[in-house]
Amino acid sequence: MKRILYVVIALISVSCLKKGENSYYIRTTGRVEITQVAIPDTVINNQYAEIMARAEESSGCWSGLNFKLTRNSDFDYSLEAFGIYESTGYCEEIMVYGDTTIAFKPTIPGIYKFQVFKNPDETVIDTMIVVSEI
Repeated sequence: MKRILYVVIALISVSCLKKGENSYYIRTTGRVEITQVAIPDTVINNQYAEIMARAEESSGCWSGLNFKLTRNSDFDYSLEAFGIYESTGYCEEIMVYGDTTIAFKPTIPGIYKFQVFKNPDETVIDTMIVVSEI
């Protein structure tokens, strides 16, 4: 009788571990909040400039925070942060961070516009002046 009880408990335990079949399980990719960004004011054409950014989320269910710099046109760029949200119904209350440094090399002198998607309600526009030489 004890053996059957142990087998039943083991089967129930294993069935709860199958994440994809748990009714509370969710896994999705979503945009996360960019809390800090540093874009140089003035850089020299055809030289690398460092764009630094930090993203944060207040739930342990977030992981793999990453950044995407998209070229919309010659002088217009967008910066977004994404992460993977995976939960089985409970998320530990810890901060999850993601940092990046993007090597950006402008090829045309002018004023570059960067749209930074900080959160769903806030988009910040920052500019970078690219000069032929200083």
